Amino acid sequence: MSKTLKQKTASNIVWSFIDRFGQQALFMLLGIVLMRFFLSPSDYALISMIFILIFLGNTFMDSGFSNALIRKQDLTQTDLSSVFYFNITLSVLLYFIVFFAAPLFALYFEQPILTKLARIMALSIPITALVLVPMALLTKAINFKYIASINIFALFCSGALSLFLAWKGLGVWILVIQPLTFGIVRAICCFWNFNLWRPSAVFSMDSIKDLWNYSSKLLLSTIIAGIFNNIYVFFIGKIYPVEDVGYYSQANRYSELPNAAIMTAIQTVIYPVMASIGEQDTDALKKTMRKTIRVASFVILPIMLGFMATAEPLVHTLFGTKWLPIAPYLQILCVGYLFLGITTFYNNILFVKGLSSSYLKFNILYRVFILLSIVLTMHQGIVAMLVAWSIVAILFSLFLMIYAGRKINYTLWEQVNDILPYFILALLMGAGVFLFTFWIKNHVVLLLSQIIVGAAFYLGATYLFGSKVFQEAIEMVKSKTAR
Repeated sequence: MSKTLKQKTASNIVWSFIDRFGQQALFMLLGIVLMRFFLSPSDYALISMIFILIFLGNTFMDSGFSNALIRKQDLTQTDLSSVFYFNITLSVLLYFIVFFAAPLFALYFEQPILTKLARIMALSIPITALVLVPMALLTKAINFKYIASINIFALFCSGALSLFLAWKGLGVWILVIQPLTFGIVRAICCFWNFNLWRPSAVFSMDSIKDLWNYSSKLLLSTIIAGIFNNIYVFFIGKIYPVEDVGYYSQANRYSELPNAAIMTAIQTVIYPVMASIGEQDTDALKKTMRKTIRVASFVILPIMLGFMATAEPLVHTLFGTKWLPIAPYLQILCVGYLFLGITTFYNNILFVKGLSSSYLKFNILYRVFILLSIVLTMHQGIVAMLVAWSIVAILFSLFLMIYAGRKINYTLWEQVNDILPYFILALLMGAGVFLFTFWIKNHVVLLLSQIIVGAAFYLGATYLFGSKVFQEAIEMVKSKTAR
């Protein structure tokens, strides 16, 4: 990797982190206030029941074209305009499909209000279609400073409105209005700046077909992933009380939060960088991949293991006693997401190497085993279902590491050597701070003690053992401060 590309990558990883952490910090603060003072587990359960409809609508609308636009080297204005008009048209059609499908979900879950909630929330599909091409171009240009500004501003506006509406007593409708407001503000920001891209009065079906050859496989993979990421709601919502859906959905949301913030921040930058390297330069791909895995391990492992160790005081302090049932769910889910988070980057190898069909096959196999685990455990309780999912997630991650690593000559032994030092330190940290639960009874004091001691131990240990990633992070911070 050239020095210029390396510096550009490092700088944009910082901005991508600002984007993701800024969004997640604001979103988490908003969630804490809403969960603690205004909303109940049942409110979140209702939104979880219709989320799959909105997810599928947005996924079909995107149709994998975002990744295809980022990957294609010789993009034309005709390509961009064609995708823009195609997505807008498709989004309107999908809205009406969701509109007429909503009563079926209300009937299945025996919750009549779901019809109205889904029909209003589905307006996010055409709104999202407006920003698909501009956001893909910003990502392709690795302009994450502008992306961060747009996203954080949009979330701040939508969050402020949500708190006002919560104060007015709108209840579950807050969870519908917030994402709509976010999408509207983001669309306005994208098109307010006239230096950004504008569509032309041109459409080519040939451009759509060319991009579709790549994007179609990603589309099917994303659809399968989305369905199975939400499939537990269908079983829990039908078999168990509605409150349990709310407990599960929030446990899943917060256990996935580090991946959503950290892994996505790195992934958003690394994918276009690896795409720019190209599939032929295996040595450069391996070098980039190894550094990415070390950085990801350094960051994500202590956070996930720390989540597991502090789950109960964390829930008690932030959300209140009414949400304590999610603590064991958080701990179990963190195990699976720990492995899935690190192996997120292995998908880049498959994408860059043009192995989207292999990506599809792996995901189908993964989902088949998830479905099998659900069938075997769904009447044994939610804990049993989540333990089974974590086991499947670990096995899938190991398989992907071996397969994708072979494509760039990145052996499993090298991968273990890159991950293991950070895993051992994070495990010692997690085990150490968990012992505090036997000595400190006040949950606020306990949580603060665990965070302070755990962070000091982990960062101190990585510094003393001469972690290269830690030194590079310090140098990056110093260079930013100097500017």
